[in-house]
Amino acid sequence: MARQSGVTAMQTAATATGAGASILMAGFNYAVFQVSGTFVATITFQATVDGTNWVTYALSDLATAARTHATTQTTASMYLADDAYALTAIRANITAYTSGTVTVVGSATE
Repeated sequence: MARQSGVTAMQTAATATGAGASILMAGFNYAVFQVSGTFVATITFQATVDGTNWVTYALSDLATAARTHATTQTTASMYLADDAYALTAIRANITAYTSGTVTVVGSATE
């Protein structure tokens, strides 16, 4: 059985822009994020190696057949970070906010 991190609450009913909590990726290859809520907002997932400098990280939407990677998400869905083994952490940064509440939880696995 593959090793898995616990579920991390990255954004909890957020109503403003902000980076939120990050999940630690050391020793993990993949992460799955569940975005929920009714909102008009943009979530930009970001990754870091050094723990200080964050860069946009493209994820694939598991609800779409094509599973194309996108750098921003604007809908409630499940998103996959693959080949993330060299990353230190990933966070869900709400970079634009208009209304509603945004919740993001994430979990990493081997």
